[in-house]
Amino acid sequence: MYRFSCRFITYMTIVILSVLTFFSFISTVQVDLYDRVYYTGDTALLHVIFILLLLGAACFIKSGTGFRVKDRHLLAALVFVTLIMGIYTGVADLPPRFDQRAVRSVAANLIVGITDDFLPGGYAEIYPYNHGIILFYELILRIVGYENYIVIQYINLIFMVITQLALYLVMRELTGYYREISLGFILFMPFWGYATFLYGNIPGFCMGMCGLYFCIRYLKEQRIYEALAAGVFMALSFRFKENFAILIIAVAIMSVCELIRTRKVRDLLLPLVIILCVTVSGFGINGILKAKADYHPGKGIPGLPYIAMGLHENEERGAGWHDNYPENLYEETGHDGDLTSEHAKEDIAASLENFRRHPVYMAGFFIRKTASMWNVPDYYSWTLQEGRDEELDQSFLLPLAGYVKGVMNVLQSFLYFFALVYFILHRKDTDFMKLFFALFFIGGFLCHTLWEAHCQYALFYAMGLAAYSTEGLIDAVRLAEHLDRRKRIAAAAVMICTGALLTAPAVSNFMTLSRDDVRWTTGTGLMDHVDLGDGVSGNRICKGEETGIKWEN
Repeated sequence: MYRFSCRFITYMTIVILSVLTFFSFISTVQVDLYDRVYYTGDTALLHVIFILLLLGAACFIKSGTGFRVKDRHLLAALVFVTLIMGIYTGVADLPPRFDQRAVRSVAANLIVGITDDFLPGGYAEIYPYNHGIILFYELILRIVGYENYIVIQYINLIFMVITQLALYLVMRELTGYYREISLGFILFMPFWGYATFLYGNIPGFCMGMCGLYFCIRYLKEQRIYEALAAGVFMALSFRFKENFAILIIAVAIMSVCELIRTRKVRDLLLPLVIILCVTVSGFGINGILKAKADYHPGKGIPGLPYIAMGLHENEERGAGWHDNYPENLYEETGHDGDLTSEHAKEDIAASLENFRRHPVYMAGFFIRKTASMWNVPDYYSWTLQEGRDEELDQSFLLPLAGYVKGVMNVLQSFLYFFALVYFILHRKDTDFMKLFFALFFIGGFLCHTLWEAHCQYALFYAMGLAAYSTEGLIDAVRLAEHLDRRKRIAAAAVMICTGALLTAPAVSNFMTLSRDDVRWTTGTGLMDHVDLGDGVSGNRICKGEETGIKWEN
């Protein structure tokens, strides 16, 4: 059973990474600051050439110089990146926007006793899963003041440094290549772009990685205080951002698999302690809000409208991206969660019927949804910097965007390809702990296939893949060293021929399968509408007319 679990996760990861590697080679998806999604054809041959060059450089470094990553190299890299981001954060002085601004505004209102946000239809009532970050920001704003949002961005940066240290400790428990992998984490460019993102993502991921370290330590040593520490950190992660429920589920599955291997019943104590801590933290937050805002816990917007929205598509945003459907439906039903769920069920049924009637459109829909989330090279990190300061846009962000996103585009292919290499070469390994990030990645992939999609959600799953990608490159170098010159040339020739075949324009057009009005980036950089389909409209627009619900882009 234990071997079966390991093989099942491994082969699922191979299948998903094969798809994402193919997508990354043949196309690139760009997202602008208005969340408009553009599908861009790519040159697979160039990606293959860059991969071969990287592999050659890595072989030279290993055999020609004998260089090995040391702790001092990691410290230097971490200090350097942190200083660069610290300088950028201070100079850019980017104000929060959208949800970032909303949670900070609710926190500031709480300080002065304004609690309207917790009434039915208010931001905090609609989004109860943001209560943790709201209370955290309230604490900070009491000290620094509402206008000092730059302080919160620096606190974000501190969380990011702690995350890197936690990942170092996690990988030290799992593999002898922990230094090389840690360097890969530090150099993962999209991660650092989120320093200015004032939301629960960064602190939540930080707490989750700290919790993961203590989870692994408990499963190895069975010390109660480590289980308690894991529970506290995982509860904080969940309260900062409820998306990290996937992280908790992954820990629970890992604990069960370790129980199968070790037959130690105490392994089950870990998920029980985590669930207890999450439950207690919920009671604690609700108690604080009841005292501060006379707030009586409600459901807010239930989950089903988000699944319904995940099956919508409109003219500009990506398939399954946010279209205000949950908020509009919740308002239409008078903030009745049960009635909202009932309408959402009808909407889901209509989507499934539309897919049944148009199977080619259904295939294209999920291709575009997957690509719009996993095939954006910067994972929104560069895009979210834009539109917040016009002078910075014109002088720095827009002139550099093409270069930075180009580098990230190649790095994304490295990420998926060498992670795939790792799992192919290690497909017979039976250490479930080493598969934790793969399990986390699979959970995120499956969840967002149905749930709301956005490329920023993929960032943290991609961080986990960086561990496998780094070790996959090391394995590829070791494999290349054992091949004679003729076999190396033959392998390179096969890769180049494959890249050339994938470069055909018809392959890139596959990404917009059966979708009318898809946005496509032309060679001139202008955005055009191209009719590529059989006239099947996005079902979000059709159903909006049928139900009378007001849609907003």
